[in-house]
Amino acid sequence: MKILFSGYDAETRELMLRVCAEVLPEAEKRQLHRAAHFAALDLLGAVLAEDFGVYHAVIHRSGLGKPKLLHDSLYMNLSHCKGLAVAAVGRMPLGVDAEAPRRVKDSLMQKVCTPEEYAAIMEADDKSRAFTKFWTLKEAYAKYTGEGIALDFSALGFSVLQDGTIRFDRPEADHVQLVQIPLREYTVSLCYEYNTSNMKMMQEVFLC
Repeated sequence: MKILFSGYDAETRELMLRVCAEVLPEAEKRQLHRAAHFAALDLLGAVLAEDFGVYHAVIHRSGLGKPKLLHDSLYMNLSHCKGLAVAAVGRMPLGVDAEAPRRVKDSLMQKVCTPEEYAAIMEADDKSRAFTKFWTLKEAYAKYTGEGIALDFSALGFSVLQDGTIRFDRPEADHVQLVQIPLREYTVSLCYEYNTSNMKMMQEVFLC
């Protein structure tokens, strides 16, 4: 289990947020999705127990809505893709997404990206990785809000600066914090609620 991100209360040093990942061994193609799903659940259990002292928890999903942890003060989100599982747990609403670069049709990129994002992708040396950076940010935000694919991704405009800073050009940008973590060939994006209770949170990002 790799710790990708930790957030602590700047005054009390209490753990506020943790994101962990597990790189999975090779498996038969038909088993990859199932294996990654259960690996993400195992990660969730480990983070809840080891980092937050929760040994018994229930996940509730209403219809196709965002899965929720039935707990008074903790939130969770999971993501998995071919060969990787990710679990995030925090004391605030959050969303996480992980992807490996893959070939994407130009028509899809134009459909889900803003003109500025599409231009940045076209200028990049590795267009697949550049697209993945934007895609995972959109997914993480959509999972944070709980809207999922019902959200218009082309209306979500992100900028990833050279120093890793992420800008989000919507009014609600003041209420969320965005973090992007490279892990081997993968990109992991995290979106979490940013308010007066956690504005002074100390962040630790682990580059793997």
